[in-house]
Amino acid sequence: VSTQSTGSSGINAEYGEKKEKTIYDDEFEKLLMEAEKQGGASVDDEDIDALAEILGASSLLGSVDISSCSRPGKETGLKSPIADARAEKVQAEVDMTETNDIEIEEALGQIKNNDASLATCCFNNVQMDAETVDSITSAMVRNTSVTKLEMCNCGVTDSAIEGFITLLQSNTTLQSLSLETNKIAGKFLVKLVQSLDTNETLKELRIANQYYSTGVGDEMAIAKALEKNTSLCKFSLNWKNGGSRNTADRFIMRNNDIARKKRQGLA
Repeated sequence: VSTQSTGSSGINAEYGEKKEKTIYDDEFEKLLMEAEKQGGASVDDEDIDALAEILGASSLLGSVDISSCSRPGKETGLKSPIADARAEKVQAEVDMTETNDIEIEEALGQIKNNDASLATCCFNNVQMDAETVDSITSAMVRNTSVTKLEMCNCGVTDSAIEGFITLLQSNTTLQSLSLETNKIAGKFLVKLVQSLDTNETLKELRIANQYYSTGVGDEMAIAKALEKNTSLCKFSLNWKNGGSRNTADRFIMRNNDIARKKRQGLA
């Protein structure tokens, strides 16, 4: 059986598989051309890789972020929206059933004392009560050492969001925050993202795979809120609304372009 191809927009006659150039290809070429036109600077491999990662098949803003979104263990009671085929790829990187031996009180003491040796704080898979979560976010407000905070599958609920909002509005050191696989409702995710309007240091926010699904209105509000932030370069959410995802995608691409120009001294 023969197949017929017509280039980038060709159609496989046997399977009816359509292969076409995506909007991300066009955006990549557009941003690359713009970068090459900037005087006194060249586009290096790091820039190209960054753009390709954002705009290629493994977009940082996928409806399911398979690079980080993790499938919860059976004991959590969470229902994962991730398909089994994708979950295998994810578990190789982050296993939500893995035991975390971190001593919470010890780590909390390090955060409070601003221990310079603590740059990454990983509480993943440690179930916490509301008081413990609040203690961590309160301690992080004045911390200037921790750049990466991971609290995936910790039982974080809506009541803790105000603490995270205060953290994001006050802390100028934290660059990465992961809150995936928790129990945060859509309207509180909206408030969390809205709190980033004055934050200029957070580069990564991961809030996918929550127990509660986000509504279309929530996703639209999240996408709109991302417009006001210019530092966030990686963002995960289980998008269901294509229009909101595309809107958010543009803002994340814009931020990556801003970051590239800063690296090259063009901004």
